[in-house]
Amino acid sequence: MKNELTNLIRDYQLRVHKALVCMHRSGIRMPGSILQWIDNDIQPKGMLDGDIKYLKHGAGCTVYLPDGEIDFDFGRLGEINGFDLWRLSRFAGEELSAYGFESVEALEVCFDTAVSEGHLVYAGHIYYVANRPRVLAVDIDSRLPGDNLPPRNLDIVLVLHSHYFQAAEVMLENYDNLQRKWDKQNSLSHRKFVDLRIYMSSWLGFLAVTCEGFEELGMHLLLQNGRPAEFKELLPKSDALGKMIKQHRHPLRELRNKTFHLREDPEAIRRFFAPDAERLPWARKLHDAFDEFFSDYRLQCEVHYAQNGRLGEIRITREPPQRLSRR
Repeated sequence: MKNELTNLIRDYQLRVHKALVCMHRSGIRMPGSILQWIDNDIQPKGMLDGDIKYLKHGAGCTVYLPDGEIDFDFGRLGEINGFDLWRLSRFAGEELSAYGFESVEALEVCFDTAVSEGHLVYAGHIYYVANRPRVLAVDIDSRLPGDNLPPRNLDIVLVLHSHYFQAAEVMLENYDNLQRKWDKQNSLSHRKFVDLRIYMSSWLGFLAVTCEGFEELGMHLLLQNGRPAEFKELLPKSDALGKMIKQHRHPLRELRNKTFHLREDPEAIRRFFAPDAERLPWARKLHDAFDEFFSDYRLQCEVHYAQNGRLGEIRITREPPQRLSRR
């Protein structure tokens, strides 16, 4: 692909990214798909921070940045680095010759050649540069310099919570519901008894994965050196969790291995549930301690997002921006 077209696409994508950062910091959540954007209930037009006007349309948006307007569409999965000939031409405007194109027709010939040679690929309604990663809107980093709290979607502590501990929560809730039914009726059907066993072993398995992730992250050092200063308030709970995990770390890990992998010997399961070991009460206390830690961590995140103008990352009941549009 010719350098002239490469440079034009690069500059277009940089301005799209700038517009998206402005939208995100102004409180507009980034979509996980094109349908999610279409169904988003933000106002069709309004003002972003800095008195920057936006117009929502179909699959994308037009943002009137101080250095020029930019129009873009989201990709099927919320990609943000797509483009088409019309948008590139509109973006270049009177600067088209500065990119090395004598006319819109010359740009069109160059664009079509890049498509025919496989340098650009068509994906439904927009094009992408071939063999380049597709950037997702949900991964937008809208931080200002000096802000060391990762974007919500890339915060590994939040990933540990949402992908593993929440799975443990669901399994424990289902287990407790059946256990209460058993206590009340003094019996369970064979199928419900099987479900009870599955829920319990799955809960403990996901709890074990949460423990391993917690330790692998080195939570104490992460909170101390890899997060804003206010997150140090979580160190006592983090340290207490670390000590609690160590009490029965190995039996829980063995149970996890025998739960999520085919087992020939049930001895590890029996050892974990040995009556004198008191590991099930320990697991409940550990689960509750994780619940409290993650709750406090998420609250710290919400406060940080709000205080640092990262409004699109806030998840504590907040409506999309409802500012009056200006003409």
